[in-house]
Amino acid sequence: MMTRRTVLTSGAAAAMTAGAPDPLASLLDGGGDPGLAVPAWAGTTGPARRGRPALARAAGLANIAAGRAMTADTPVRIASISKLVATLGFMTLVEAGRVGLDDDAGEILGFRLRHPRFPAERITPKRLLSHTAGLRNGPSYPVGFGRPLSAALSPDGAQWDNGAWFGTADEPPGDWFAYADVNFAVIAQIIERVSGQRFDRFMTDRLFRPLGLDCGYNWSGVSQAARDRAGTLYRKAPSDEGPYDPAGPWIAQLDETVPAAPAIAHPRAPDVGDRPLDSYRPGENGFVFSPQGGLRASAADLGRIAGLMALGGGSILKPGTLAQMTTPVWRYDEKRPNGDAYGGSILAYGLACQTLTGAEGDRLFDGCAGWIGHPGDAYGLTSGLWADPKSGRYFTYVITGEARSLKANKGRSGFTRQEEQLAGALAGA
Repeated sequence: MMTRRTVLTSGAAAAMTAGAPDPLASLLDGGGDPGLAVPAWAGTTGPARRGRPALARAAGLANIAAGRAMTADTPVRIASISKLVATLGFMTLVEAGRVGLDDDAGEILGFRLRHPRFPAERITPKRLLSHTAGLRNGPSYPVGFGRPLSAALSPDGAQWDNGAWFGTADEPPGDWFAYADVNFAVIAQIIERVSGQRFDRFMTDRLFRPLGLDCGYNWSGVSQAARDRAGTLYRKAPSDEGPYDPAGPWIAQLDETVPAAPAIAHPRAPDVGDRPLDSYRPGENGFVFSPQGGLRASAADLGRIAGLMALGGGSILKPGTLAQMTTPVWRYDEKRPNGDAYGGSILAYGLACQTLTGAEGDRLFDGCAGWIGHPGDAYGLTSGLWADPKSGRYFTYVITGEARSLKANKGRSGFTRQEEQLAGALAGA
């Protein structure tokens, strides 16, 4: 078993007053997770406090074998929060008038994109971003480098899988919500077709560099110094399917070793041979840089992005554009029903942005109604980025290990017990 350590970051040391109670102390000092980083910022008490951390704490180990401590600046694969971040980049193109939310995605992509069971329905960026386009992750997910995205989404493609990348006939596009990573491969490819840039480089130019963030998709653009701080993701199971042994050892799932800068990790098709990534042509395959979950970023990086959302878009987006992104376009209707609510934890969803309603399934913490953001879970990681546009408050958290399956670890809501505890403590901090 690892030795658990608690680290107080310099940001927290500057912000916490002597003798002030620490709302996270009992959570951070307990055992159970390899690493946990929780920076929380408050941005409403006046201009002097905007962007300054009110609390930033970290505990545990970023890498167990190396004995490297977790910090708020430890970059990890932050899973589906990657979708929200990618959408901030996409919305800069919408704001500039270079792409419309109701455009025909197929006309931009360069190949016909239609749901085989609803061929008259257009697949649009708005539907892709809100998981209402009718797409699903096919059996051969993902499409690796060396093949075009159309391999999965065109009837003559090598990964068509008999149309299994699309929903059934009783799940109509535009109304039916079904969470699917493939939507964001399509969005990334649209970004490439419109901008002429590779998705990873576009995101660096439009978002990460302007915000001063040392992060990137599949490690693209991330410095060696940041890679040297990388966090490994763990489970007490060989894989997501288990079996889990809470008393057993932590088993590394991802990023136990990290490619040296400037190398990029990416999925490769089985028949790609030795084709180098430098030969990739923008607009070829939106899966290559993993827009759906592959962003490597720290909890502090996510805090900067959460602050941007809480404070109206900052220097990246106009408030009206951010409002387009964050306003729900789909709400769960239990009387019909009209989609898969992800175990009840997603009840209102905009453009890659969830709105918490405070109902039983998505009650992450008491008083959460109206908060916006996105959760993430994959390869043992549990993460969250949440902001309250009304008060300007925001917080993020990153937990890098799962000792039990998500199903066995649910709290009173559709979120995990650890997330509920953390979010409740942070919301009250």
